[in-house]
Amino acid sequence: MDQRTDVTELIPKALGSYWLIFFGGATVVAGLEFAYYQLPAWSETLGHLTPLDLTSPNSIMAWCLSTLFLLSAGVALINSRLGKRYDDPDKGDVWFWTAFAMVLLSLDMQVLFRETIRGVLIHVSGTPLYQNGDVWWLAVYAFVFGLIAIRLLQDMWGYPPACLLFSLSILGAIFAQLLKIGILHISETPEGVIAIQTTVEAFAVLLLFLSFLLFGRRQVLRDPQVAMRWFARVWKQAVPATKPTTAAQKITSGRESAVYVQALPPQSPTLEPIAVAPKSDRTIGQPKVRPVLDKEADDAFTLLKAS
Repeated sequence: MDQRTDVTELIPKALGSYWLIFFGGATVVAGLEFAYYQLPAWSETLGHLTPLDLTSPNSIMAWCLSTLFLLSAGVALINSRLGKRYDDPDKGDVWFWTAFAMVLLSLDMQVLFRETIRGVLIHVSGTPLYQNGDVWWLAVYAFVFGLIAIRLLQDMWGYPPACLLFSLSILGAIFAQLLKIGILHISETPEGVIAIQTTVEAFAVLLLFLSFLLFGRRQVLRDPQVAMRWFARVWKQAVPATKPTTAAQKITSGRESAVYVQALPPQSPTLEPIAVAPKSDRTIGQPKVRPVLDKEADDAFTLLKAS
């Protein structure tokens, strides 16, 4: 197995796998949102359940989003390697920086780098700018990650499914953060606003991960050899080799050769080697007339005729 196959095996090629990932992630999000609505009732008997509190960085939701960001970073590294291999050796650098950005976002879900950025910018500027100063870190994130997003859109532009999912992911992330810092207002209770914000944010990260996978799938299936191997495995068929093999094997010794044909009738599992003496004026290895294979019955074949 070559090195290229090892890399491409990490990218799902069946579209059903992507639907499975989407519905699996949607089920987890729905379960966590339901648990958040039941949290006040459960807290009366079990105490405060931090893993189910969507506002806590130690919640299960935050851990799931952090894991999705790490998985997106791994897929970005694969896409970087695939871009250099299938397209241009000088390309793929944007995917490397995307992987680095995904790692930072994964850490931010747990350690909250945004709080440090907000505090530093409030101290330097002397003003929170808006309410508690969340606009500062949001502006920094929008500038840094926005540049990477624009460059990724240029790469994905030729593949509409990945481009569409990535665009929806960006819009969802912007909506969720604007709702979180209070710039957007909806007529809901505080618990309802938190539930809507976390749901939109979770689906934005999920769509981001799927868009990276879809773009990697496009890179992989663009290679005919990889696509042929995958379709052969799906349909359980043999992949033809680079040099097609024949049913007959030529054994040459000096000026004499013999052609052995395997005759496999359904009634007899044994092989019947049949020798055919070649003509003396025939050039060995280069027959003047292509051999014709005549079918004698449904499952039995006659000798290979050579002129």
